[in-house]
Amino acid sequence: MQLINRNMIILNKEINELDKFVLEFVDIIKKYTNYIIISGYVAILLGRTRGTDDIDMIIPIISFESFSLLYKELLEKGFWSLNSSKATDLYELLLHRSSVRFAMEPLISPNMEIKFSKNMYDQISLKSPVIIKLGEYELKTSQLELQIAYKEEVLKSNKDMEDAKHIRLIGKQILDESLIRQYKQQLRDFDG
Repeated sequence: MQLINRNMIILNKEINELDKFVLEFVDIIKKYTNYIIISGYVAILLGRTRGTDDIDMIIPIISFESFSLLYKELLEKGFWSLNSSKATDLYELLLHRSSVRFAMEPLISPNMEIKFSKNMYDQISLKSPVIIKLGEYELKTSQLELQIAYKEEVLKSNKDMEDAKHIRLIGKQILDESLIRQYKQQLRDFDG
């Protein structure tokens, strides 16, 4: 792994089945909209050893027409939604701040959990992603500092705390601790 700077990480790892699932999904979604991958898969991608059933993705709010085209291609490429088979239902869920999940048919795991951007942290993440290069592929994730702050300040489960600890260890040479503190304070203020 090479930590080029706060905005680029190059991974020299063998692509596993979970990575293939993510890369195949991203290859489709990037044709229709911007995206970022957040939460547990980021720690796993950076070398943390643990399993996961879902990969969390945030996308900006897109039109129903764009979503319909995205959904159609996902179906054509062998994905299915665990929530509904109707694009209108899925779009309504997204508009109401719920998530929708996609897996390779007929499986339910792993699945990609998509949410529309809903707050300033999602917007920051979409506008200033970290690029993770995985061989010839690229994935976008939110800033590591925001990942850590969110896991330590909001989620706080044992799994999330261990993810944050791992990201801190891996990224210690490039992390901006003052930015982590700033995000934590903003998250406390935002929640209160």
